[in-house]
Amino acid sequence: MASTIQVLPTEVVNLIAAGEVIDSFAAVVRELVENSLDAGATRIVVSLWPQRWCVSVADNGCGMTLSDLQQAATPHSTSKIRTCNDLWKIRSLGFRGEALHSLTTLADLEIWSRFSLSSGEEIRHYYDSSSSGWRILYNRGGEPIQVEAAAVAPGTVVSVSNLFDNWVARRQRLPSVALQMKAVQAMIYNIALCHPKVTWLSLQNDRAWFSLSPSTSTAQILAQIIPQVRPTDLEELELILDIPDSKLHLVVGLPDRCHR
Repeated sequence: MASTIQVLPTEVVNLIAAGEVIDSFAAVVRELVENSLDAGATRIVVSLWPQRWCVSVADNGCGMTLSDLQQAATPHSTSKIRTCNDLWKIRSLGFRGEALHSLTTLADLEIWSRFSLSSGEEIRHYYDSSSSGWRILYNRGGEPIQVEAAAVAPGTVVSVSNLFDNWVARRQRLPSVALQMKAVQAMIYNIALCHPKVTWLSLQNDRAWFSLSPSTSTAQILAQIIPQVRPTDLEELELILDIPDSKLHLVVGLPDRCHR
């Protein structure tokens, strides 16, 4: 006998949707790091405690005002697009307004942030953020449940804990911790190649894991990732595309260095 069709409860719909966006440690780090880069960060610290299912990403970006923090984790909330036309001129890494809300569905989310007046935003934000920062804890629906002033440096710290605690099957299907951390490292390396002027520091279980120093070129970042390769082994090329305001940056190995 066929089952009757029923409308899914909202919490089930949110869980399914969140699982499409966040499916691993690497996905958590990617979403948070992209937010940091969109905020203009030049230093990003990624901390992981895989056995405790916790992730933290700290940056020195522009930070958020109290009003922005209060709605940052609500569904479809973003500062990066306003109309349909904006979808054709995306200039940010994230724009859907889904990442933080998805994280509140799958984990406990806490954010510390202090707005930086040097970011060039309107001075009205000064009266919203004041000279201090804010700490907000969100419930599983993305709504603030604790709001308090906090002494933090300009920028943002996002803390994710108890990841997938309400989705045991997802935890069980994930690969070993070693493979998950390898995926996180590869993802950070890939993003760093596109943002060579950013300082990266990664920690695992409160111990230094790896770091990347800021450089003037992608080739210099690649040389940090692959110690056997020197910047002089590489050639950087830039191609102008037919698409307006678009170009392709390439880093290729010289023919006589390919054995490296």
